[in-house]
Amino acid sequence: MKKRQRIEYWIVGIMMLALFVGSILLTNYFFKRELLSQQEEYLQKKGTLILDQLSPDLFLTQQFSEQEKTLIKHYSTDKNERLTLMNAKGEIFFDSIDSALHQSRSSRPEIKAVLSGADFGSALRKSTTLKQQLLYLALPVKKNGELIGIIRMSEETAQFSNSIQSFRRYILITLGLLFFVITAFVFLLLRQKNEPLVTVLPVLKKIVKYPDETRSIIQDSPEWNELYQTVNLLSQQMSQTYLAYTSTDEQFHALLDELMIGVFIIDIDGKLQLINPKMTEILMIDENDSGKDYFDVIKEPALIHLIHQVITEKSSIHQEIKLTDTLNETILDMSLRFIEEDGNDYQVLGIAYDLTRVRQLEKIQKDFVSNVSHELKTPVTSLLGFTETLLDGAKDDPETLTQFLEIMQKDALRLQQLIQEILQLSRDGRTISYDDQDVTVHPFITEILRSYRKVITEKNLSIEILGDETITYTTKYELFYPIVKNLIENAIQYSQSNGTITIDFGFAETFYFVVKDSGIGISLKDQERIFERFYRVDKARSRHSGGTGLGLSIVHNYSELLGGTVTIDSHLGLGSTFIVKLPKN
Repeated sequence: MKKRQRIEYWIVGIMMLALFVGSILLTNYFFKRELLSQQEEYLQKKGTLILDQLSPDLFLTQQFSEQEKTLIKHYSTDKNERLTLMNAKGEIFFDSIDSALHQSRSSRPEIKAVLSGADFGSALRKSTTLKQQLLYLALPVKKNGELIGIIRMSEETAQFSNSIQSFRRYILITLGLLFFVITAFVFLLLRQKNEPLVTVLPVLKKIVKYPDETRSIIQDSPEWNELYQTVNLLSQQMSQTYLAYTSTDEQFHALLDELMIGVFIIDIDGKLQLINPKMTEILMIDENDSGKDYFDVIKEPALIHLIHQVITEKSSIHQEIKLTDTLNETILDMSLRFIEEDGNDYQVLGIAYDLTRVRQLEKIQKDFVSNVSHELKTPVTSLLGFTETLLDGAKDDPETLTQFLEIMQKDALRLQQLIQEILQLSRDGRTISYDDQDVTVHPFITEILRSYRKVITEKNLSIEILGDETITYTTKYELFYPIVKNLIENAIQYSQSNGTITIDFGFAETFYFVVKDSGIGISLKDQERIFERFYRVDKARSRHSGGTGLGLSIVHNYSELLGGTVTIDSHLGLGSTFIVKLPKN
């Protein structure tokens, strides 16, 4: 901007200087021409006056009369003027300055003009005789229409050059002052013209470069005050708008980052213009892949096909797809929308819901309903069958009656246990308030083992408790009791005869409770599902042992409610070890 201003000032300055010099030269030229014209007119009148007093025969005879000599002598007294008389050929026969001069002057411009028939001829040049600049004027002398001679008047330019110099000084001073005023006025106009640019432009540049900062112009200029106030208002509004936009943009990206829904946008060039962390997690791609071609980043053929279909058909698609390029099967609810913008621009918006967990839960729910129905159906069917048998007459046989009632009692107890365990699983420790209680762990375990004395004796099991007998643990008793009971019961049920069960507990970084048995063990494949409801490693054997398939689910659920975890370490034929870790408090 400053460079442009300097260029403007230089151009204006050069133009004004050129105009000033040109004005002086033109004025001087026209004045000089006018002055020469006046001098020529003066010499012409004087020459005409002399011709009127001279006889035309003088130019033929070249002899002066006494009167003519007096006239010529009178004229010759003015040293600044020169009179030259010539014949019809331009040859001098009299010169008032040099009487011995008799050369031809037919080559002189003024003489040539007269010889060519002009009414007069004039020229301004330096005299070769006097070595001074003279103004020459030649007049023809005619008799009966024929040229018989030439009279030439000349005058030193010094006579009127002083007037030219005086006029030149006057013009120089006058025009100099005039152009100085005009130039100052023009520069003032330029400055006023550039003032808003010089003041406003840097502010506008800073507004564009730092839109979050408010800029103000503080100047008292009546001509541009309204402009400055408008720029100040613009700066303030732009700062507010930018801050609002930045805040909205940050909120938008924060929302995208926190969304549990995958989102991506593909632009007209096929580039991933935007992709949120959830989508990078779903598609297992790098966050730095944003800005790359989507077909180089996305490896799932089904998704690439859907994107291509949306772009080709300019439509929207909502479809459930399975990702094949993952270790575990991932199910996506994929929604693709073609968004057409102004002109030929468009974008493809992709939204993905990860339905994997939902479908797993649906499957678990279906399995749960199926298992519950099956588990409830077995004892109920047994009870109905034995009841019908008794009603048909078996009740009259005391031995059969007693045997059937014992079986019905066993099935009823199993049904009761199943219902109780289902109710336990339905409890939510986050909505039900339980009071903390101090539990002395060793006596607590001993009391639970006393309930299984019959089974322990029948299997000849060896029970070993390693924990400190004095340890007291503060916890929610209603949740802690089912964890300990089910782990001990599970170990007793699945231990082989003459086996050993080791129970350990204590404090480390957390409170730990460990139950180790020497039972049948669990394969790695089954360990992935061992905590699912109604899942059994050996269903026939589990039912025979009285298991419902809910015990380990209760342990897992209640451990989480207490803020802890449960893990398993097991190998087929080598037994199993269950480790529960709970917070100290």
